Amino acid sequence: MAAELIRKTLRDNRGNALGWGAVLVASVGLQLAVYPAVRDARGDLDRLLDAYPEAFKALFGVQGSFTSGVGYVQAEVFGFLAPLVLLGVAIGQAARATAAEERAGTLDLLLASPVSRTRVLADKALAIMVGLLGVAAALAGVLVVGSRVVGLDVPVSGLVAACASAAVVALPFGALALLVGAGTGRPGLAVAVPVGVALPAFLLDALSVLSDDLRPWRVLSPFHHAGIDDALAGRPDWGGLALLLLVTAVVLGAAVAVFQRHDVTR
Repeated sequence: MAAELIRKTLRDNRGNALGWGAVLVASVGLQLAVYPAVRDARGDLDRLLDAYPEAFKALFGVQGSFTSGVGYVQAEVFGFLAPLVLLGVAIGQAARATAAEERAGTLDLLLASPVSRTRVLADKALAIMVGLLGVAAALAGVLVVGSRVVGLDVPVSGLVAACASAAVVALPFGALALLVGAGTGRPGLAVAVPVGVALPAFLLDALSVLSDDLRPWRVLSPFHHAGIDDALAGRPDWGGLALLLLVTAVVLGAAVAVFQRHDVTR
């Protein structure tokens, strides 16, 4: 039953994962195809970006030389696009896991089977993680292949570590969507709450480099602990990633507790 539930959840989420994955792979592939032209215009582009406001560069992850391989991938892929897509995968699938099934009237039938609510939620969470890792693996694949083709000169280990870090930072928000969905049965709310938390968390991390007042508060942002830029440079923040996994586990535990008491027959 457990294996079948995981397979069912993966089938249900297939469209979400394939859709987001295709968008991500196509977007990254297009950006990589443009890189040789960016590299050839190195001097002019670097002078142009030097004139941009610091807040703009911080928001989109432009650090150092934009025309270097690391700087380009940092700004064009990991500054905004990849974390956004992986958040969409995690939150969308988690909202569907319980809330959308309850709205469709199929969750009560599932819970009538001889399997505990804890196991239902745990298996669904595992399937969501598998789907998220699948999209992250597709991202890593196109980056590794594209890096060789266009001459990014970014180590494979850095690309893979950055993809893994971007996936890990999505996990707490996916767990939050699962918690809200399990407690309310409202898929719209299960999406809105984690998105409402993710946006200020992202802005806090991005803009803290510009403000002495914001800098002490960046420890509240999961994006700070993910250390995607450090991972891309070959220095993964293992402590920060472990903290994000711990937070995810705690939120999932709360989701289980709430789901145990939730009346799906209302």
